[in-house]
Amino acid sequence: MPTAPTVGECQVWRLPMGSGHWGGFDVLDQDERERHGRFLRAADRDRYQAAHVGVRLLLGHYLGVPPAELRFSRHCRHCGAGHGKPVVEWPATTLDFSLTHSGDWVGLAVAAEPVGLDVQELAEGTEVAALSSTVLAPAELRWWAGQPAETARTAFFGYWARKEALLKATGHGLAVPMSTITLTPPDVPAQLVEWSGDRPLDGPVRLYDLDAGPGYMAAVAVLTTEPVRITQAEFSGTTLSGEPRPAG
Repeated sequence: MPTAPTVGECQVWRLPMGSGHWGGFDVLDQDERERHGRFLRAADRDRYQAAHVGVRLLLGHYLGVPPAELRFSRHCRHCGAGHGKPVVEWPATTLDFSLTHSGDWVGLAVAAEPVGLDVQELAEGTEVAALSSTVLAPAELRWWAGQPAETARTAFFGYWARKEALLKATGHGLAVPMSTITLTPPDVPAQLVEWSGDRPLDGPVRLYDLDAGPGYMAAVAVLTTEPVRITQAEFSGTTLSGEPRPAG
């Protein structure tokens, strides 16, 4: 069975979609069940189920409490409002987590330091040229404009995944424009070059690209000064062998 990450470790789990992997909804609270029921498309319901049942099962296992008894908070650590990144409110823990989904990829990152995870599907319908000035900083735009067409699209989504992961780790979200963040190009190891946003960066950050398979770009960010060991695996309701699964 998996063990909780310690300082210097980050676990990235892919959560498979489909009710057969999770065996029911009894671990979700009333608000989560209502939100799940409001999705009109089956694929959206499956993504929500995978993310929210998966995170409860895994964190409940790590923290030694029934998954349904976990409580989460969205208090922003910068301003105190209720729009922040979800964190475990009870029981008390130093573990942090980040959820993401794109296409049929649903992911969960867990670490002992603040963490952010993002996956981007290389969707053909996305007009990357129209979005480039919103996502890319001036130096990145200059680099990106010089790339051949066959690699420019992949590079754009690589930048996007890295920046989303970073902003999830810091908890800033949309409050800090991505165009104020300069990173190394996606063809070299991920690293923060410049943070010029009005809001200060929480501390040193480590950025890592992930292998999310064909058609996807992914990255994880951890707020720490030291290198982080990243592991990737699949997690579902059957991963916790020997523990009861949610009732169907």
